Amino acid sequence: MSWQFIARQDWSDTADQRSTKTLLALVSFVVLLSGYVYPVLTEGPHTTATFSSYAVGWLTTLVPLVGVLLGYGAVVSERESGSLLLSLSLPISREDVVVGKYVSRTGLLAATIAGSMTLAGSLVVYPFGTLDLLPFLGFVVLTVLFGAVWTGIGIAVSLLVSTKRRALVLGVTVFFLLVIVWDTVVGALGLALEALGFTDGELPDPLQFVVGLEPGRLFRRITEGFIDPSATVDGAWYLSEWIALALFAAWLVGPLGLAYLRFSGVDL
Repeated sequence: MSWQFIARQDWSDTADQRSTKTLLALVSFVVLLSGYVYPVLTEGPHTTATFSSYAVGWLTTLVPLVGVLLGYGAVVSERESGSLLLSLSLPISREDVVVGKYVSRTGLLAATIAGSMTLAGSLVVYPFGTLDLLPFLGFVVLTVLFGAVWTGIGIAVSLLVSTKRRALVLGVTVFFLLVIVWDTVVGALGLALEALGFTDGELPDPLQFVVGLEPGRLFRRITEGFIDPSATVDGAWYLSEWIALALFAAWLVGPLGLAYLRFSGVDL
């Protein structure tokens, strides 16, 4: 037995849940809606490459929410019920459990994103748009990785606490702070500094770097730097799309890795 067994079993169990179907259907609906309205509400030329910057605005709230909700109960549910101890009495390690759960839940979200993105791309292209295949494929992969970041954060939350209720509260808090509150705080900070005469409306580059550490802002910067040919990334070198890519990779492995280190030594 190994993480592959855990992944297959968890995929089957999770995919059958009504809550999972609802969350994934919501992702599909929003992605398809963005592909439908993009040629209608924006001026041309319309391409699947320029669609990426438009779609980012739709995805930076929805994907984090779905990722956290998919991940927060992954491990703690079994820990709370006691079935986790039973699983660990078999030839299954804690690492197998975490990797299997992560692959399963990220895979469900990734398959949904890839499928709905393909259909959304066809809506952008038909009848007057243009297909830029490689940039679009890059955007699909980047969006899948963005979903993996937030599913990983959800599973990290699941590893850090001992009850499902605490995991839900912690996961929603992280989502609320990084996705809902973050932009408001950044906007208020910019207005305060401008009112005090320290800036002319834009945050200084070092401060932009700090506030830009949020995964959604990194996702947008990478999209504008690598995917959309009509967009540019301005500012100091540490605000470049390459630095954003490195920080994005850190979000991909950091929260889950740190949470696993704690989970691996905790008394269950």
